[in-house]
Amino acid sequence: MKHAYLFLLLFLLGLSGFSQERSWGDFDFKVKAGVNIGGTAPMGIPAQIREIKSFNPLISLSMEADVVRWFGERWGISSGIRFENKGMTTVARVKEYAMRLRTEEGEISGLFTGEVETKVKNGYLNIPLALHYRLSASLNARLGGYYAYLLDPSFTGAAYAGHFRHGSPGFESNMEMTEPSYYEFSSELSKHDFGLLGGVEWNAFRHLVVSLDLNWGLHTIFAKNFTGISFSMYNVYSNIAFGYHF
Repeated sequence: MKHAYLFLLLFLLGLSGFSQERSWGDFDFKVKAGVNIGGTAPMGIPAQIREIKSFNPLISLSMEADVVRWFGERWGISSGIRFENKGMTTVARVKEYAMRLRTEEGEISGLFTGEVETKVKNGYLNIPLALHYRLSASLNARLGGYYAYLLDPSFTGAAYAGHFRHGSPGFESNMEMTEPSYYEFSSELSKHDFGLLGGVEWNAFRHLVVSLDLNWGLHTIFAKNFTGISFSMYNVYSNIAFGYHF
């Protein structure tokens, strides 16, 4: 991700210099830096999750460059490139929660009852595509979709203060877990994410742009045939950004 941010920074510097010598006509070019706030979660709370005890969004930064092509006074279409992180930590109380854990016996699957901590911090290359509509001279709304490629995966956690039931039916055993047992599914995340986006953009001053977007993932973050957790999870994050309008 550090190399990705450096690449984007060099690209933005080049675009800034080039912009001083060109007339853009019906094109708007912008560069923005912002933060993602949201969560990676199932759609609806599964019955196994009895209580969300804490939720903390991580510092998830974004850098992007995009262009809008306007067709007439009102309508336009945009695309661009964004390097971003999406992350959170959460602690939940669960019952009969199907999962795979690392224990002294190795990696085993079973049903856990107790508390589970999950930490997600993924880095993506995001390519949005959106239709714009000018609400006024300084405000426009957009609606579209995005595709994102996973560059830097991290999905880890721990289970503790409970018991873990595992084994074949009729030969099951219960493992008391006073100390944390850990899991890591970073290598089992899907490389691809896509979803819907919508938001507004305000030209606060001649060159200052403020934007607010919601990105709603439609593709599970886990790879095909993943069995570490019994339900799918999706990225749902808002992005608040400030930028420069060339």
